Amino acid sequence: MALLVVAIAAWWLLYGLMLAGQLVDMRSADGEVFTWRRALLHATGSTVPWVPMTLLAYLVVSRFPVGRAHFWRHTAIHLALVAGFIVFKAVYALATNPVFDWYPVLPPLGEVLLTSIGNNLILGITVMAMLHGIVYFEHVEQREQQLDALEKNLAMARLEAVKARLNPHFLFNALNSVAELMQVDVEQADRMLIAICDMLRDGLRADQLQERPLRDELRHVTNYLMIERIRLGRRMSSDVRVDEACMDIPVPTLSLQPLVENAVVHAIARSRVPGWLAIRAWTQGQHLHLSIENSRAAEGARRDGNGMGQRSVRERLHLLYGDRARLEALDAEPDVYRVRLQVPLPGTAVPPAALAQGPGACR
Repeated sequence: MALLVVAIAAWWLLYGLMLAGQLVDMRSADGEVFTWRRALLHATGSTVPWVPMTLLAYLVVSRFPVGRAHFWRHTAIHLALVAGFIVFKAVYALATNPVFDWYPVLPPLGEVLLTSIGNNLILGITVMAMLHGIVYFEHVEQREQQLDALEKNLAMARLEAVKARLNPHFLFNALNSVAELMQVDVEQADRMLIAICDMLRDGLRADQLQERPLRDELRHVTNYLMIERIRLGRRMSSDVRVDEACMDIPVPTLSLQPLVENAVVHAIARSRVPGWLAIRAWTQGQHLHLSIENSRAAEGARRDGNGMGQRSVRERLHLLYGDRARLEALDAEPDVYRVRLQVPLPGTAVPPAALAQGPGACR
């Protein structure tokens, strides 16, 4: 903000110098002796009020930019602001006439107002237009920074997914399970190898978008769960129940995998007793809700996790949807750990009352 104030003050300083030069040239052409000192005094008196007015205009343009949304309402606000500037400059001219000698004899207020319209209408509109350009540039820069952060976040998620799949311990266990199955169930071993290949291919795809349908996200997760169910045997069971109506709703790419993997690695795989995991999805109001629940390990939670999975998903949700999405971990039940994901439905704006509506069709 300080830089903006300096830039606006510098702009009007340059404008004042240009105006002073024009005053000297015009008065000299009329045969009047008009010194630079007097010209600078007039120019300063004319341009200084525009510094706070421009700052005010910037705040208004930032809050009410003219665009496709609320076009007429925001345009009316801007025109009213320009009209306010014209009235203020007229009153300012009357109040400061003893200092700057705008008029040898003060005319009526109506005449001063007409003069202010002629002097400040186009200037005020120009200021508003220039500020729109500045605000638009700021929005573009902010959007580019968000996209850069989002790309880095998604790249990190891809690397984490590939890293998990290429983890020597995971691959050793998975391939060892394939080798054992080859002796007793070739068909199941073949399915496990296909699942491993599909996961690697999905994690390495270079053309992934920021979002993809829930069905694609669940396909990745179910491949992972199939591998872990074969590897862990009776120690793990999983249940995925999602209605077909929810399958085409877009979700952030690779957002469920880190959460499901946390449940398997940090709870089920380290428990001495059989564990379970359940995935549910439903719509409520204008959101898609996803729930990942798992049984806790009797031995207690692991202490060597770094929270990267949840943190990565939470950051991506914020970058994609802002305050319209959230991730929360519910730690109230002693035997169950639950993570819930809330994603806005496509093409919706979320009013506060939406959260109070009942559940939708897919559950």
